[in-house]
Amino acid sequence: MDTFELEWKEPFDVRDLTCYVDTRGMLFEILRFKDARIPGQGQLYTFSIEPHQRRGDHYHLNKREWFTCVHGEAIVLLSNSKGGKRAVTISPKNPKIVYAGPGTAHALINEHKEVAVIVSYGSEQHDPVHEDTYRHVAFEGYDVAEEQKRLR
Repeated sequence: MDTFELEWKEPFDVRDLTCYVDTRGMLFEILRFKDARIPGQGQLYTFSIEPHQRRGDHYHLNKREWFTCVHGEAIVLLSNSKGGKRAVTISPKNPKIVYAGPGTAHALINEHKEVAVIVSYGSEQHDPVHEDTYRHVAFEGYDVAEEQKRLR
């Protein structure tokens, strides 16, 4: 059974993506809506994170989001109200898709010298009239420098 046929684990999940490389370049499929059981009524968007910047630090009550990095490198911070925490590095060199379910606080950090470009899918379109974004620091106390020392 292909891993995309499995349900997404709540409150967050991470899956490796297969990268196909040949003389023309590389390709990785980010989201296969039918195979991965992803609701198809949302919006696909991209954003960048400048060097040494952090974006996000919020959660949604209803929206589900998936993130991957197509240029540069970023760290996705995830945390939930039950104490679950995870930090995941995403880049096109080792492609992953990161899922943040409802109630999962999330933020993305770029600690490198080049811009990181993220492609994301939200299961619901952004609606400023009926806002579903609530400010909350993801993974409180996460220290990039300390984590890098620990991993060496």
